[in-house]
Amino acid sequence: MSLPLSFQKEIVAELVAEDALLIMARGLGLRSILGAFLQIYCQPQNLVLLINTTAEEEATLKDDLISSVGQQGQHFRSITSEQSLAERSDLYRFGGVMAITSRILVMDLLTGRIPVHLITGILVANAHRVTATTTEAFILRLYRQGNSQGFVKAFSDQPEVISAGFATLEKTLKLLYLRKVNLWPRFHLTVTESLESHTADVIEIRQPMTKSMRAIQASIIDCMDVCLQELRRSSSAIEINVDDFTVEKAMFKSFDVIIRRQLDPIWHRVSSKTKHLVSDLKTLRSLLSYLVSYDSVNFNLYLETILATFSSTSSSYWIMTDPADKIYTTAKSRVFMNQAGYVEAEDPQLPPDMRPILEELPKWNVLSEIMDEVEAEMHHAPQPEASTTSGTRRAQPPNKRRRVRGGGNMSAPAKSSTPSFDQEAAAIASFEIHPTATQFIDLDQELTDDEDYFGLIEPSSLVVVRTYSGESDAKLLENIKPRFIIMYDPDPMFVRCIEVYKACNPGKQVRVYFTVYDNSVEEQLYLSALRREKDAFTKLIKDKSVMVLPIGDVHAQQIKDQSLLRNIHTRIAGGGKTGEDAPLPRIVVDSREFRSSLPSILHSQGMILDPATITVGDYVLSPNICVERKSISDLIQSFASGRLYTQVEAMAVHYAHPVLLIEFDQDKSFSLQDKNEIRADISVTEISSKLVLLTLAFPTLRLIWSSSVHATVEIFEDLKRSEDEPDVAAAQAVGVDPDQEIDSAFNLTPQDILRSLPGITSKNYKQVMSSVQNIRELAELDIAGLSAILGEGPAQTLWNFFNKDARLDMV
Repeated sequence: MSLPLSFQKEIVAELVAEDALLIMARGLGLRSILGAFLQIYCQPQNLVLLINTTAEEEATLKDDLISSVGQQGQHFRSITSEQSLAERSDLYRFGGVMAITSRILVMDLLTGRIPVHLITGILVANAHRVTATTTEAFILRLYRQGNSQGFVKAFSDQPEVISAGFATLEKTLKLLYLRKVNLWPRFHLTVTESLESHTADVIEIRQPMTKSMRAIQASIIDCMDVCLQELRRSSSAIEINVDDFTVEKAMFKSFDVIIRRQLDPIWHRVSSKTKHLVSDLKTLRSLLSYLVSYDSVNFNLYLETILATFSSTSSSYWIMTDPADKIYTTAKSRVFMNQAGYVEAEDPQLPPDMRPILEELPKWNVLSEIMDEVEAEMHHAPQPEASTTSGTRRAQPPNKRRRVRGGGNMSAPAKSSTPSFDQEAAAIASFEIHPTATQFIDLDQELTDDEDYFGLIEPSSLVVVRTYSGESDAKLLENIKPRFIIMYDPDPMFVRCIEVYKACNPGKQVRVYFTVYDNSVEEQLYLSALRREKDAFTKLIKDKSVMVLPIGDVHAQQIKDQSLLRNIHTRIAGGGKTGEDAPLPRIVVDSREFRSSLPSILHSQGMILDPATITVGDYVLSPNICVERKSISDLIQSFASGRLYTQVEAMAVHYAHPVLLIEFDQDKSFSLQDKNEIRADISVTEISSKLVLLTLAFPTLRLIWSSSVHATVEIFEDLKRSEDEPDVAAAQAVGVDPDQEIDSAFNLTPQDILRSLPGITSKNYKQVMSSVQNIRELAELDIAGLSAILGEGPAQTLWNFFNKDARLDMV
């Protein structure tokens, strides 16, 4: 994968020489940098793991790699739960780069299925998502325990996330086992020299909003300010940071996350009015976005929808204010107005004395003029001397400021007899397609009918309509190599993509039309995003110069200290030791629990985890103690489906001390219900009553309430203090028929789905897995094929289930 720009080559050389966390500005080509490392290590003699990527990112990286290196790209594989243990072991021996699911990788590392000492290195994408509770931090900890020589290289393009909070950069580096960070902002000297050596011809068009749009925008901001003032009044009681309560910050989506994070620990003490205010701020921010993107009719319809949901019991505070009244009246005036004596014969549904206005968005006219100008350039058409019915002229339109900056002027269009857009439209209407007619393609909508395609389109006549798609935009620009680019909405990342595209193609003339509403929230958001990124990099540069990183393996020393504390008996005078060589505590963990953060925290506290597929419980702490762990949402769902009763019943049968662990989120309130919601009598619809009935049905069941995942670790340590260590084989055998054994040669998730189907029992499910490749093949078998595998009775039951029409149950 070629990197034509000097700063990209320098980034790769810097990261190859020494492991580090790379933080780049968005739009500078982070995907190309990561793809370059895939190309470097995509060799059979290497075993490199790529973690923390989505399925879409993996597919895109693989396509880029194959297009660059051809057949060599076969050494880049994706490993998911679809592969069996034997298939994964073969892929590990095959070598190359493996993009692997975090849950699968952590289980293979714990069980020793992957040779840790043979791993060449790990590439960590989206490093800003790595926290102390994520599975990726668990993977890196296991990797460093068994391999101190392999590399770790991390990548991120979200400086705002890593710069937020206290010492976030330092914490992230510790979790990644790195000691260096490479910062590459847009204002980096090398980046500036590379991108500004060849700039595009940029025409900035600042279109004023209409008078009614400006009035609505001002009223929405006033409503947001009113809501923020109400939150400030309650700040002394709920102890939130009032510095975050500004209108500018409320315009960003992250504002909701900030507010909810501060309110979650005391959410049970927050009044209903405050909760409505938080929701209202989100609604008002959406209105600011819809004002410049929705047409007048749809915007008014959205407002009417909000008003329709208004009620006296759950009212929105801002709707009752004077600015809200102005929003509604002005929005209606953009659609229609009262005019005495006006009659519209063509639309009998329109109320009398109502004259339609239907105010257009100002950018529509701007876009039409730009398209005519581009057509004149592309087809060398003569400039129109007068305005047409669509409102287009090459002359400077009124009420619009236009500024040219950037590269040199492009050549003026020459006169030609090429038909205009109106003539082409008439030709298309009469089924006469001109060979140079401009064709429009929406890349977000696939062609479903062959008749919609008219043949090959000349690149000079291609018009692509596309929404912003992040790093994928850079690849699109490089593939189609456009000469004209129209930015209908401002986006900082796409601006960087254009800069990189022009710098990579210095000999190509590129004209960019940058349209923005003047003095609007749209412009403010664009400028604020640039400022936030710059401030984030400035803070990271400062943090890099003063942060302190420890020398050596901090985790190993932490485990040693914890082991020492476990061996000290506090009841013996002077803190006598019970034994220097006491083994580390061991816990059997169900494989499905590795989706949560608890196994990672348990391992970080020095416990040995044995992953296994167990039928009863989630965690086996000892031969007598089995724990079923539930979050609040999972607890409610388990009660509703009846699954919890079955799970507790199985634990009560096979273990002396069955435990139901109810775990809360650390950032949320440690309260199941408000005290005012608890009833004096038992009700089958109340969660607390259901818990009481469950304990009455199973007297040996113990309920344990945990405030966070860290509190759960301490609880497990206390429960195991005087107990024997569990046995993995015994834990797997609990709840399984004598002639049934857990077979790890098959995938776990399809196996669970198969065993839940009607007609499938513990006696025949293995026969089914040996006879078909997947559940889809099983569902496509006829009754004869099913009978050959299951027998007549179970086959008929399963066939009826697969072929039952679900719509009949709805009649």
